[in-house]
Amino acid sequence: MKEILEKRAYIEEYQKLSIFKFMSAAEILKIINESELYLYSDGEKIVNQGDIAQNILVIVNGTVQVNVRQENGKDVYICPIEQGEIFGEAGMFLRVRRTANIVSLEDSVILSIPRTVLMAFTRDNPATGNKLLLVIIHSLLKKLRGTNQELAFEKMVDVQINDLDSLLSELSDK
Repeated sequence: MKEILEKRAYIEEYQKLSIFKFMSAAEILKIINESELYLYSDGEKIVNQGDIAQNILVIVNGTVQVNVRQENGKDVYICPIEQGEIFGEAGMFLRVRRTANIVSLEDSVILSIPRTVLMAFTRDNPATGNKLLLVIIHSLLKKLRGTNQELAFEKMVDVQINDLDSLLSELSDK
């Protein structure tokens, strides 16, 4: 991880990101100036599962991968997150542990926005701040929907397997 000190060099990229699309350049710079910008190399870990952090991360450039470490120590691939998307949103609202490991899949530029910066911005700029909060909530709901669909699919597969197990049991008992 290498901190990028010249954050203004990415102003055109920031304006394309969903979290900043509705903001003026001055509003974006207000948030950027109080945030950190990092370059992560291919394969470098960005977030450690279990850490407590209250910041939102925005992919300015690059792609990252979400993995969850299971109790048996194995990592399970969840999904990629691409340029323009945000992650770590729960840290905006709660002081909770990170639920996954995030690893860069290529050289990636990540903006880390502290909760305190977002709260101060929202307080000082209520109209734009409310839009910002809606983008964050939308991102959370999109992920929740994806999780619900995966759970429903898993449940459907379980039912089908139970039906198969029942049929096999009937055949072997006779």
